[in-house]
Amino acid sequence: MTSTDVAGSIRISISRGVRAVILAAGFLLLTGCTGQAPQPSTNPSPNILPTRVPSPTPLPDQTAFLTSWESGPHAQTYDLGKGPNTYCSRCHSPQNWDPASTVDLPPNCVTCKFATDPELRIATTMDFVSEEDWIGIDCTTCHQMERGVSLPGIAWLNTVTGQYEAVNTSDELCTKCHLTTAGVSASGGRGVTHAVDTRGSAHANWAGEWPQADRPQYCTDCHDPHSTEPLECLDCHQDIPASTTHVMGLNAVMLDKVSCTACHDASGMEVGPSPDADQNGVFVTVVSAVGRDGQQTTIYSYSHSIQWQVLCDRCHFAGNEWGLPVLSATGQVVTEE
Repeated sequence: MTSTDVAGSIRISISRGVRAVILAAGFLLLTGCTGQAPQPSTNPSPNILPTRVPSPTPLPDQTAFLTSWESGPHAQTYDLGKGPNTYCSRCHSPQNWDPASTVDLPPNCVTCKFATDPELRIATTMDFVSEEDWIGIDCTTCHQMERGVSLPGIAWLNTVTGQYEAVNTSDELCTKCHLTTAGVSASGGRGVTHAVDTRGSAHANWAGEWPQADRPQYCTDCHDPHSTEPLECLDCHQDIPASTTHVMGLNAVMLDKVSCTACHDASGMEVGPSPDADQNGVFVTVVSAVGRDGQQTTIYSYSHSIQWQVLCDRCHFAGNEWGLPVLSATGQVVTEE
């Protein structure tokens, strides 16, 4: 080995030594001159909470209202005998109503069917609405809706404008359909009588001697707003069955034979045994009419127009068909000559 080779080896050794010293010094600086390997930090990281998504407001449970509605007449308005078409649907199914619809020329009876027809008679001037397309009188007719549920309060859906109209009382809402139209309508049909007669009603007892609490002000005071099921008279007038001052000493036994409205009716309806089998022949207010088939039918019709005064000879007249004793208007026995 030459002197040159020895010198090169020395330089290489020195160079490697210097690098080793530099690396060692750097390691000591990094470890704080303790000779220990760096330890992970013991300081806990701050807790980062996940972003909370607000829970949606739970929808109110309206099952009871729906069940009540399903048991009432407003949920069952599709009836071929009542004109389920775009003319009569104005009230029977407002969302199916076409304001431009008309009925055929007479004879039409406004409805789509005659009892004597072997097949359904459909007006040629309107689109017939099938049962599967029939909407009826549902929640949207009387309530504004949000996310499939009814909002508090009542409103009337104007199906012409597609907008809701404010109503102040339940009576104002009911009379959107329960009204009477006289004469012939602009679209060719005849007037209808769907109003509830309350004229002369004892419930108008604004300053009478009976308790004011007994006087209903609105339809919904007596009728469930969804099922339309009415209260009975005795639900409010609970003192009547035990009353000794009531005319003829009426008691619970008499109520099994005659209804309150059969005596107190002020509308002038007929009175007679109820045609409904479940009423067991109790005397009620009835309406008789001759149908399209020429047969006379008698149906029970609840009177809304009542009066305090009772005229006994309304039923207890001479020669009455039920064999009732003859009485005067005030209830005295009349001796037949």
